[in-house]
Amino acid sequence: MKTKSSLLKIIVGCAGLGSAYLLASPAISRKCKNQNSQKCNHQNCDIAAKTPGTLLAIEEQSTDLFPHAAQRFLITYRSRGIHSEPIVVSGFVLLPQGKPPRGGWPVLAWAHGTTGVADTCAPSGDYVGGPVHAYQELASKPLDAWLAQGYAVVATDYQGLGTPGKHPYMNAQSQLHTVVDSVRALHFLKPYHFNRKWYVMGHSQGGAAALMVAAHGQKDAPELKLRGALVVAPGGYQYEGIAQYAASHPQIEKSVVAFLPIVLLGAEAADPSLNIMNLLSPEMAQIVNYARNHGLSELQADVKEAPQTVFKPDADLNPLIEYSKKQSIENMIPTVPVMIIQGNKDQIVDYQGTHAYYQLMCTKQKPIAFKTVEGADHHGSLRQSQFMVEDFINSVEQGKFMSTCETN
Repeated sequence: MKTKSSLLKIIVGCAGLGSAYLLASPAISRKCKNQNSQKCNHQNCDIAAKTPGTLLAIEEQSTDLFPHAAQRFLITYRSRGIHSEPIVVSGFVLLPQGKPPRGGWPVLAWAHGTTGVADTCAPSGDYVGGPVHAYQELASKPLDAWLAQGYAVVATDYQGLGTPGKHPYMNAQSQLHTVVDSVRALHFLKPYHFNRKWYVMGHSQGGAAALMVAAHGQKDAPELKLRGALVVAPGGYQYEGIAQYAASHPQIEKSVVAFLPIVLLGAEAADPSLNIMNLLSPEMAQIVNYARNHGLSELQADVKEAPQTVFKPDADLNPLIEYSKKQSIENMIPTVPVMIIQGNKDQIVDYQGTHAYYQLMCTKQKPIAFKTVEGADHHGSLRQSQFMVEDFINSVEQGKFMSTCETN
């Protein structure tokens, strides 16, 4: 992503945080260096003493892909990891056109879908021809729909994508913290004014993140006013099932091969005691090592066939399965209105699983609606979501949000 200007040093009391630090620049991303090359020592910048959400650095970026954006910024901010430990996270901000209304712009927090675990997978560092550009083009449409409604957008990269540390893919606590703290970071962006009212929207991996925010976001950030969640094709229903499937099938489907290394590396990033490499067949170990420095799109293109076996015959998968169960979306009980959008031809996130989650929430009498996108695959549902943003906002803001539990 080409930038319009040089680094604007909104570096809050952090002398060691210059351009050599953590902004995951396109120049670094294009070289596909491994994560260790981009890490910094947190001792260079004492973030532990800073409030979660504190803005650390900002750089202006191009608003290409977003017709209704007046400005776009790459940001880094202080957040919290899995165990609430201080971490640095990157992301980007989009400001709508025009002057903010009285009370400031309302906010949309975007939680992106699966891109991988390598630093090159951070959407904030996207560039034309890069490993996440096709997905960014797709996601830009619904985000621009929020901008058109006068919402500022903040989009986290999550923990460990483009910043120090590994990415704990699909870890519920980590995703909750990095999304919530991205909204807090927005309020440090001066001289702009933002409303305390905010929504969350997510797709795939981000759909699970959005559900976690819908369940715990208001309690996690009581100073803000979470209004609702727009959730598209959320991954993570019976999340342990992917490991169980890989263990029980002699040869897994090729469509699973690209995602499984990301799942495994993400679990190990969250819990190093899982020691994933000790569980894998030699064939699968090669693919997992490739995934350390390559994104989902590259895995899908470059891995030509599935391994004969995924796990060693004597591999003990119980710790991995138990960890995965704790990340499943069935554990996420929303406290704000949720609309789920799901394509019934999705080959990545099972329609029946998403609908089962919805039905479970209906039994708990939660404010939830389900929208089937006929004929849509995993990306088709996200593409169609842009046309549902305005109605969703209006239904919540006008107090007319209706659960579909009685009819669906």
